[in-house]
Amino acid sequence: MHWLDALNLWLNQHFSDPQWLFWTFTLGLGTLAFLLFNLLFSYLRSRFNPVKERIEAFATDPGRVDIGGAQLDQKARGQRLLERIGRGFTAGDPEREDGPAFRLAQVGFRSPRDLHIFTSLKILAALALPLITAAVLIGGGLMPLRLALPIIALTLFLGAILPDYWLTQRVKAHQAALRRALPDVLDMLVVCSEAGLGLNAAIQRVALEMDIQYPAMADELKTTMLQMGAGMDNRTALQELARRTGIEEMRSLVATLQQAMRFGTSISDTLRAYSGDMRNKRLENAQEKAAQASVKMLIPIAVTMLPALLFIVLGPPMLKLAASSFLG
Repeated sequence: MHWLDALNLWLNQHFSDPQWLFWTFTLGLGTLAFLLFNLLFSYLRSRFNPVKERIEAFATDPGRVDIGGAQLDQKARGQRLLERIGRGFTAGDPEREDGPAFRLAQVGFRSPRDLHIFTSLKILAALALPLITAAVLIGGGLMPLRLALPIIALTLFLGAILPDYWLTQRVKAHQAALRRALPDVLDMLVVCSEAGLGLNAAIQRVALEMDIQYPAMADELKTTMLQMGAGMDNRTALQELARRTGIEEMRSLVATLQQAMRFGTSISDTLRAYSGDMRNKRLENAQEKAAQASVKMLIPIAVTMLPALLFIVLGPPMLKLAASSFLG
């Protein structure tokens, strides 16, 4: 462990030297300024290259190209700039279920360009937050450089993880919306199946009817119908639906439907039985949360009411004791 002691001694010697801290901070700011200058230079070079812009715009979306030579809108230029920045920093398997590409696809951002833009936003957040913090704390004279360095390092860490945190919360909200919509979707599928529609037609009808009330579930069902229309067989499309949503209820539904299709049983009876199970599970979850409410209320009651109660009960005796001690 001698190298740890040597490292600790080196850090103590250098961090106690204000001159060394000043030059280190200056070097870091210079590096960040150099990176930002390169990004600005690449942006300006692409901005004033109309031939390249027209070629790229036509390759991505031919309908947006103006034959008369009109300038592209600023939003598209900003998206292409973010895409260029993030393309070189994007790595990993896009099909991995714990990767950002799969999680972006879960909330509706299914294009490869969305992954590049998300990576660019992470990089910009990791660079912008420390610069803003340094400008406010050091440039504004609120604290010296030595005290501001840990806060700047913390903002760098926060800037790197905040986009991932936002994406995780979006995925959780999306999955919660799918769980709320699933019992009603099952009831609609039962009605459509009993009316004589096949499974594909029933899914398409439910997707159209649920578009306003449950847009997240309708989008997932429409994506499944597009995959079926593109030539994917029903079982594979349903498996992809279960994998894409990532909720256990959808996996159970897909497994039940695949079993019904394999053995030739009635789809409507299978959906009715599973719909009843889903509603029973929803009722059980509601009862479980209601039973947990009394236990969860103990903490706010103890934090808010117990000090006031102690003050009311013990306050007068303590005041009398203090007065008698003072007079005695």
